[in-house]
Amino acid sequence: MKVEIRQAVDSDKNIFIDFAVKLSRFNRANHNSECKYDDFELVVNSIKKIAEETFINRNEDTLILIAELDSKPVGYALGRVFEQDENADNGTGRMGLFDELFVEDTARGLGQGRRLLDETLEWMKKVGINRVKLHAYSWNNNAKKLYEKYGFKEYVVSYEKFI
Repeated sequence: MKVEIRQAVDSDKNIFIDFAVKLSRFNRANHNSECKYDDFELVVNSIKKIAEETFINRNEDTLILIAELDSKPVGYALGRVFEQDENADNGTGRMGLFDELFVEDTARGLGQGRRLLDETLEWMKKVGINRVKLHAYSWNNNAKKLYEKYGFKEYVVSYEKFI
């Protein structure tokens, strides 16, 4: 079994878009039924558009990695460098954002998520980032466990209520 993590190239655009949609479908499947009141195909179309723009406009502040298993794409990660708003009371300046991570069911448990996270964090260190943020849904215990193993700490909690 040959495992490879590589930086995305121009010919990976559709792979990246497909993985962004798969990530959204995975999330949607795990959300409460109350959250599923909208036309999800409109959401998917928007995700495709945003993913395509992200891919086309990637630059030195964007890293897209593709995970392959026996030369078949099985996951991806999206890392970004951004300037935190000047009014952020929890710190400002250049920061990293581990924005997206997805691994196919068939490749889960093989360390692909860890490898993608490792390489993204290494890239962020190389470009001078010393603080990285990420977001995880409260129901995604596997992701939260992974991030906590890497030393990420909870720093904000969001709530919602349907009325």
